[in-house]
Amino acid sequence: MDATKDKPAVRDKKAAKEAKRERRAAAAAARGVKPEGPPEPRQQAPREAPQAPRRKTQESSATAAKLDDDLSNVGVLGDASLFGNVAMPRQIQTNAQSWSAAARKGTIHPSILALCYKLSTMAVRGANNRAIAVLNALADVIRDYRTPPGAVLSRDLLTRVSQQVGHIVEARSMNTSTGHAVRFLKYEISVVDASLSEEEGKEHLLERIDHFIRDRIVYAARVIHTHAANKIRDGDVVMTYANSAIVEGTLLAAHAQGKRFEVVVIDSRPLYEGRALAERLLEAGIPTTYALLSAVSVVIERVSLVLLGASALFSNGATYARAGTSTCAMIAHKSNVPVIVCCETYKFSDRIQLDSFVVNEAGNPAQLLGSCCEGSDSVLITREESSAQSRLKVVQLLFDVTPPRYISAIASEVGLSATESVGVILRDYKSVLFGI
Repeated sequence: MDATKDKPAVRDKKAAKEAKRERRAAAAAARGVKPEGPPEPRQQAPREAPQAPRRKTQESSATAAKLDDDLSNVGVLGDASLFGNVAMPRQIQTNAQSWSAAARKGTIHPSILALCYKLSTMAVRGANNRAIAVLNALADVIRDYRTPPGAVLSRDLLTRVSQQVGHIVEARSMNTSTGHAVRFLKYEISVVDASLSEEEGKEHLLERIDHFIRDRIVYAARVIHTHAANKIRDGDVVMTYANSAIVEGTLLAAHAQGKRFEVVVIDSRPLYEGRALAERLLEAGIPTTYALLSAVSVVIERVSLVLLGASALFSNGATYARAGTSTCAMIAHKSNVPVIVCCETYKFSDRIQLDSFVVNEAGNPAQLLGSCCEGSDSVLITREESSAQSRLKVVQLLFDVTPPRYISAIASEVGLSATESVGVILRDYKSVLFGI
């Protein structure tokens, strides 16, 4: 009798479980209809500048109108938010609306507007090129600045520059080199002598910008060319990856010294940056071999030295560079080939990063979905097909991290050093640059 009475209770429990399971399935199905990525951040209306240069308003509006026309032919970037710590590129139309509104209100300088468009479309690449472009654009902001009545230049100009930097960050995430350049400029603005007139203060800041570009980037690169070129000997086969301006200068400097050597340029899709480097080396008369990243394990057998560029160098000696750099360094280390990373000290960072997902930046996923190679009709998958696949997410990571154990030496303007000395060099660099 007791077992018979318990049967309805068992059936009620099973029915409750089935109902609960159905509710969960319905909720999961409802969530699957919505986009999996995080919602687009709400765009805040840009604040009015204390005093925007009125003579630039018409030029800004014209630039914004041209920007709208240019962006009509640019495709929408896909949502590929697989990793929360990876900076995803914003949709180009979203940026265009923000810049157009800021241009009409006169809160964005024309030089900053043009720079934002170039950064968002990857027209400006390379750590040095980005830092120089940002400093030159901010120099134009300083030239056109007028101090409002009753305001102090060091405070009001700092607010104005910070506003322009905000637009730059919207266009593309700020890397280490650009961040240090902007920090340097803000520091110089904050310590401008209050006794100086407006024109004298602005001239002083423009001189400091020229000083940073000349000493920390241009002259530093020339010193690195000398240090790294001394490691190239006659008969060497030097391998490099992608397109590093400082590595290119090193190879040209060694060639100018009369050294006879060969270069192996390793490249990878979808950017194929190494093609331009290989062409310039051939024009200079340097024997060059061009190969893709998949062939590194084969060509490494005849390589005697590896020279790599870097976007940043962390305090633990790890190198943050174009994706694929770590592969070249690890294979070279396995084959007992020395690896030298060429990097200016203004790219040194006091952060520590152990992998490529702590901080990284994603490129346009459409570049991975397009042609397998330039001029080819074969495609991996079209954007229309990827949009129809709600479960398909595409990520193009732009950088990777190379552990310090795979790097033989660091070539900077202070000379050749081990990866363990990065922290000491970084400390001295900070004390010279910011007076701390």
